[in-house]
Amino acid sequence: MKHRLLMSFVSALFMCACVAGASDVKEWGLLSSKMVNLSSAVDTYFADLAEAPIDNDVSILQKATVHDPGLLAPEFAPYLLKVQYQKSYAVLLLCSKDGGRTIMEDAGCSARLDRQVTHVEPCKFTLLVKQGCQVEGGDPE
Repeated sequence: MKHRLLMSFVSALFMCACVAGASDVKEWGLLSSKMVNLSSAVDTYFADLAEAPIDNDVSILQKATVHDPGLLAPEFAPYLLKVQYQKSYAVLLLCSKDGGRTIMEDAGCSARLDRQVTHVEPCKFTLLVKQGCQVEGGDPE
């Protein structure tokens, strides 16, 4: 009887873990997609600037999404978004709300999410975008 109860408990625990994992993967995919769209909008905004903006990150994000405020999706609320200007290219960094851990990083000129971080790493920009949108430091394709 104990063995059967233990097996039932282990099975239930495993199924809960699988469901939670699937949910996390779905949320991660949604967040990644929204990150790519947002970084693209910031990249388009930067393309029209003659020099690096002096505004703070929140102001830059608001100006870059004035045409579609939905790009600043509610899914970003539990995180910290940082923006970097690299010779008219935009790089966005998504970190934990406290700024202690990187979640993902994306160059706006590329068509895919450039970097997902699965281990603990400080909230610092690492991507380097070169002429012609050559992104260095991203995940392998």
